[in-house]
Amino acid sequence: MSLMASLALFGCGSDEVREASEPGAPGTLSQAVAVNTNAGFLVVYNVNYENLPTASEQCAGDWQDLIYYMKTQAYSPDVFIVHQMSGAAQAAELAKYMQDNLPGLYDYVIAESNPEAMNSPCGPAKDYQTNAIIYRTGRLQPIAGTKATWQVYKGANGACVPNHQARTISVRMAFTDLITNKKVVLGSSHWPTAQEGPSSDSGCAEKNIQLTDTKMREISGANLLIWGVDSNEGDYANGGYKDWYKQANSQVPSTTDYKWNDPVYEACAGGRGCLEDNWTGGAGGRIDYLFFNAAATSSQGKTIPYNDGDAADLQFTGSDREDLNYSGHRAISARIHY
Repeated sequence: MSLMASLALFGCGSDEVREASEPGAPGTLSQAVAVNTNAGFLVVYNVNYENLPTASEQCAGDWQDLIYYMKTQAYSPDVFIVHQMSGAAQAAELAKYMQDNLPGLYDYVIAESNPEAMNSPCGPAKDYQTNAIIYRTGRLQPIAGTKATWQVYKGANGACVPNHQARTISVRMAFTDLITNKKVVLGSSHWPTAQEGPSSDSGCAEKNIQLTDTKMREISGANLLIWGVDSNEGDYANGGYKDWYKQANSQVPSTTDYKWNDPVYEACAGGRGCLEDNWTGGAGGRIDYLFFNAAATSSQGKTIPYNDGDAADLQFTGSDREDLNYSGHRAISARIHY
C-alpha cells in the first residue's frame, strides 16, 4: 500500500494495522541501496531534523542531503527516529520523500498531530515542534493500542517539574517485525534546554532517563527496544561521564543501571577521542543519542558527517548548497541486532 493510499484509508500516523506489501525499488534509485531483508538486525537512524530546514528560512538548511546520503548505503532505513517535526503534515512529507527516493514504503507515528506553537528563536518555520517515528511498512507493522505519549521534566528553581512545550512530549509504539515475527518497541524524545534543576542534575536528565525507561518497558514481551533522543545534555564533563549517561549506558559503571546501550559508544569501544569525533550538536559534543536494550547488540554505529550529505546530494542531483547542512544536529545510524 502506498503512503498516499494509507493516508486516504486510515489517516497517516494512526494506530491502525495496515497492509505491509511494498514494491521493488523505483528505477531512479542507486543500484547500491536495497530494503533490508536480513532477519538479524534493523537499520536505524536518529536525528533532530529541525523542521526540515530549507535555504529560505531564518535558520537555513538543506534537509534532503540526509536522504540522499541514505541512498548511498547498502540498505534504506527500517526506522527513522526524528525530532522537531511541525506536525502530521510534515511527518507525512518526510515519509513520502523517503518513499520517493528510497526502496520501500514509509509511514509514521507522531506524538502530536498539531502541536502547540512556541516562540522559536528561528522564527515561524520552527514555531511548531513535535517528535515522530518514521518506519518502513514492509518490515514493521504497528500494534494497535500500544502508542503512548508523555511529557518530560525540565529544571526550574532547583527542582525538576513537568515541562509544558509540545516538542518535549515523547512518543512510543510497539511493532511486529514482519520478517521475524518479533515485537519491537520504538520511541522518540526531545528533552528541554532548561538547566535550572538540582545542582546534581541541572537539566533533569536523570529524571528523564528514569521516566523514559519506565515508558519504554511498559509493553510486555518485547524482543527489541530502541529509542532516540535530542537530550540537550552532554554525556561527559570534567573528566568523567555524567551520572545520567552512566545510568543509561550499561557499559559504563554506575550504581543505577537502566540497561541500555549506545551504538556509537560500542563502535568507539568507549574511546573518548572517537566519541568526541562523533559529535552531534552544532557547537560540538554529543547531545543526540540512540539507545537500545542491553540484551541486544549493535554494529556500524556512527554519526553522519555533513560533507557526506553534501557529496550525496551532488551525486544524485548534480548540485548542492555546500554552505548549508541537513540539520544543526548530525544524525546517528546503526544496525541494531536482536
